Amino acid sequence: MLGDRAVRRMTIAHGLDDLADGLLNLSLVGSLFFSVSLEASRSRILLYLLLTAAPLAVATPLIGPLVERVRAGYRKIIVGTQIARAVLALLLIGSLLSLAFYPIVFSVLLARKVYAIARTAVLGQLVDDPVRLVAASGHLARVGTVAGGIGTALGGLLLVIAGPEQLVAAAAVGYLGASLSALRLPIAEPVPVADGVVLDDRVVDAEVRVATLPVATTRAAAGAITFLLAYALKQGGGDAWLYASGLVAGGVGGFVGTLVSPRLHRLLTEQQVLALALLLPGLVAVAGALTIGSASIVSIAFAMGAGASVASRMIDALYGRVPVLRRARVIARSELRFQLSNVVGATVPVLLPMPTRLGFGLVAVVLLGAGFVFGARQRISLRDEAGRLLLTRRRGVQTSVARALLRQADQHVRAGAGRMGVLLAEAAVRVAVDRAALEPQAPPDDELELAQQAWSAALADAGPAALADAEPPTIIVRNVVLAAVAMVDALEGPISPA
Repeated sequence: MLGDRAVRRMTIAHGLDDLADGLLNLSLVGSLFFSVSLEASRSRILLYLLLTAAPLAVATPLIGPLVERVRAGYRKIIVGTQIARAVLALLLIGSLLSLAFYPIVFSVLLARKVYAIARTAVLGQLVDDPVRLVAASGHLARVGTVAGGIGTALGGLLLVIAGPEQLVAAAAVGYLGASLSALRLPIAEPVPVADGVVLDDRVVDAEVRVATLPVATTRAAAGAITFLLAYALKQGGGDAWLYASGLVAGGVGGFVGTLVSPRLHRLLTEQQVLALALLLPGLVAVAGALTIGSASIVSIAFAMGAGASVASRMIDALYGRVPVLRRARVIARSELRFQLSNVVGATVPVLLPMPTRLGFGLVAVVLLGAGFVFGARQRISLRDEAGRLLLTRRRGVQTSVARALLRQADQHVRAGAGRMGVLLAEAAVRVAVDRAALEPQAPPDDELELAQQAWSAALADAGPAALADAEPPTIIVRNVVLAAVAMVDALEGPISPA
């Protein structure tokens, strides 16, 4: 029930945290949305959406340096954000209808975003294997979904029996329990890094940047569907149970997505799974928009929840490959884009009221368009991949050997092992040259000639120190790795930043 042994303590802490979030969210939604008229709720929801994006915009430039300077790393940040939310929840008591409500909510959301970044980053340290990482991420999400549902159910009971103030107090108790559990997380010590080493982000960040388009699109679609259903319910455009069922179906789809993600990840690359996470929900949305009805609404919500969940598991797997010292910054930047996408998707049905059929149709167009664009950029052939799976059931190659060696070189250099980084960079270039020799020869272009000249010069500078078992100067190491990246790009083609 607690999943992978390496993340059991994190699972308990995360479950309690999401249970408390469920309690607190119910009090916020009740005061923002259902307690006022339709027009009044529109302005409140827009302000709330702004508040959900603003904390991450504030946290993005701060979270990376903060993690690097905290001795116990992510554990202290996780515990600190949970204690902060417990205190803020207590401050919310009696403030739900006052001017202090929005500053306190902003602070709660800021602490929640910082916690989410730290949780995602620490998961990659607790589980090194990519396949296990996807499974552990899915299990953590499932526990969070169940715990959040329990929190919402308990919150509804408390709201009827005791009122919103007691609901917020119960959330504070939940956050304190999560912080006590998080105190037992292992300490992730920062890895020392050589001063002045700033390498090209293409070596370690390209795969994350490429995945930004599909993940951001699924988040935007999920936000749009949520508020399309919510405003349909608010306007009384159909039976309340039907739209409520749609919201529940989205949560169930997210739960199912955590179950199928490890299986898909074993069969396909992350990029191929991300393409499916766009195209399949898009096709379901097309069918639902053409045949709008009870089953269509539930099916679309389920598909959107599943697609967003699968895409989130794939980006978690990619985060795990980023070096520890840069992981928090990369996660923070990516999650800011995803949060803004979710806000944009949710804002459209709030600002532009539209029929449910039209809204579903627009979501379908966006998903399918993004899916085809992403697949074309990644040169994904659905026909070829389907044939490969039917014949071999083996997963496609994720990246070239040369780029894998470059990633290892970058990690060694950042840890201060410059000589090992030089040797790995040299091995990457040799592999890329040998691979190019097996392919049809093309006339060398100016880019390749310039890269060869830069590589020869950089390697000549680093050679004497590497052969003498000495550490080359930092600037020489940096030049060698950057020249190796240019050589591999010239031989294999650059990775598109999408």
